[in-house]
Amino acid sequence: MDFRMENHMGTKILWAMGIILWGTSVCLAVDLTGRQIIEEQQRRHTADNEFSDVTLTLVDRKGKEKRQHMVIYTLKKEGKTKSLIQYLAPANIRGVGLLTWEQGEDREDDQWLYMSASRSFKRIAGGGKKNQFMGTDMAFEDLRAENLAVHEYIRRPDDTIADQTCWVIEAIPSTKTEKELSGYGKRKLWIDQSNYHAVKVDFYDPHGRHTKTATFEDVRPVKGQLFRSFKVTWNQLRQKTSTIMTYEKIDLDTPNKDGIFTQNYVKRPIR
Repeated sequence: MDFRMENHMGTKILWAMGIILWGTSVCLAVDLTGRQIIEEQQRRHTADNEFSDVTLTLVDRKGKEKRQHMVIYTLKKEGKTKSLIQYLAPANIRGVGLLTWEQGEDREDDQWLYMSASRSFKRIAGGGKKNQFMGTDMAFEDLRAENLAVHEYIRRPDDTIADQTCWVIEAIPSTKTEKELSGYGKRKLWIDQSNYHAVKVDFYDPHGRHTKTATFEDVRPVKGQLFRSFKVTWNQLRQKTSTIMTYEKIDLDTPNKDGIFTQNYVKRPIR
C-alpha cells in the first residue's frame, strides 16, 4: 500500500471518529436533565474568589435615572459561599453593606444589612428576603448563591434567543420552607448551550404571574471555562422600573480574606 492510500485511509478513520465523538456529545447534551445542567453551570462559573466593581443605573417608570456605585466580594470555602456587597456612592448610602453567608443543604442562608447612617445591622430573615434591596429591582434572595437542595429543576423544550441555542429550565421551590419564604413560585432560566451561562431569567410569583425579567449581556470568558456577564438588566414588569448593572471590573485572581466577610469589617470606615 502506498503512502497516499495510507494517508487517505487515516483521514477517513479520523473523520469517522470525529463523527462518532460529535454524535456522542450531541446525545449527551440531549439526555441532560435540568438539574445536571444547573450543576454543570455552577461547576463552570462559580469562582473561589471574586471581586467586582459595579455601576448601577436605576430607572423609574418615567425614565428618570439614578446612579449608584458598589463593590462585591465573594469567597467560596468548604463548599459554601460568602458575599459582601458594599456601597461606595452616592454619599447618603456610602458604607451600606449586605453580608450573606450560605448555609447549604436545606438551611436558610444568613443575611445582614448594615445601615451606615445608624451604624447598625438588620438581620434579613424569613419572608424578608423577598423584599427589594435598597430600592433596586433585585430582591435580597436574588443576591445569594443558588441552593440546589431546595429547588426542583425541570427541563423544558430548548429555545433560541438572539441566535443563541438555549436550554430552558424551570426552577421551582421544592421544600415547605422555601415555598413559604421565597417571593417566587418559579423561575424560568435560559442557559446558553455553548458556555452554560444564563441568557435570561423570568421570575414568577406564587400565583404564576410573570413579574420580573433579568437579561445577561456582554458575556465574556474571564478564566478558562468561566464566563461573566458585564451587563445585567433587571426589569420589573408591573412597576415598569429597571436596574442596570454594569461591571467595570471583575477580578478572580486576588484572594479575599475570610475577615472581609464579618460584621467588624463591614462597620469599618471606607477609605
